[in-house]
Amino acid sequence: MGHQAGCELNRTRTPVTIKGIRDGLVFILHDQCSFEEIVEDLEDKLNGSHRQLLTGPLVHVTIQSGSRQLTEQEQEKIRVTLASHGNLIIQEFQSTADLLAKTKVVHPPHLYHGMVRSGQIVEHEGDIVIIGDVNPGGQVHASGDIFVMGTLRGLAHAGCRGNERAIIAAVFFQPTQLRICDVISRSPDLTREQQREMSATEMEFAYLRDGQMAVDKMNHLYSIRARED
Repeated sequence: MGHQAGCELNRTRTPVTIKGIRDGLVFILHDQCSFEEIVEDLEDKLNGSHRQLLTGPLVHVTIQSGSRQLTEQEQEKIRVTLASHGNLIIQEFQSTADLLAKTKVVHPPHLYHGMVRSGQIVEHEGDIVIIGDVNPGGQVHASGDIFVMGTLRGLAHAGCRGNERAIIAAVFFQPTQLRICDVISRSPDLTREQQREMSATEMEFAYLRDGQMAVDKMNHLYSIRARED
């Protein structure tokens, strides 16, 4: 029984399905069939029913294996099988796990209206916008950026899942502690000249520069990111 029987019961789903796309071909391997059946059907198609289709100029091939995780030996076996047709170039092996890993989940920003009081923690997977102040003892944790549309006097931790490009922005900076990724700063290190230049009407932001916490005016963010990129 095993994989063999499972595939026999689903003959409408062949071990290998070949589809054309704009950039080449996709070989879809049925993940309920045994690998031996996959190779046998692949060879049948390459040397029989699809022989004319697969001859001609170079064609890029993507191998999709569904939930099956192909071993290095299995991938090599497929490469050798396709090598019998010099025009077929394997571009990529894809599994469901690979596709999920490449898919970036985007979380909408969390808008928090009000004051974050001492002992209170506001957390979110993504960006956080605080419409109010963060008091001493209050904490804000975000995997993305943090924007405080008021005074930041408490703790703010941006990029808490490892995002080193995250920022912490506030209208007034008086934090007890800033954290970006795993870098911690008690307070931004500003010279007296910088303090004079920072106007109370201009929003400021903290970011990582060469692994160290730095603070600048919000309207400089674009130019700073452009230099980094």
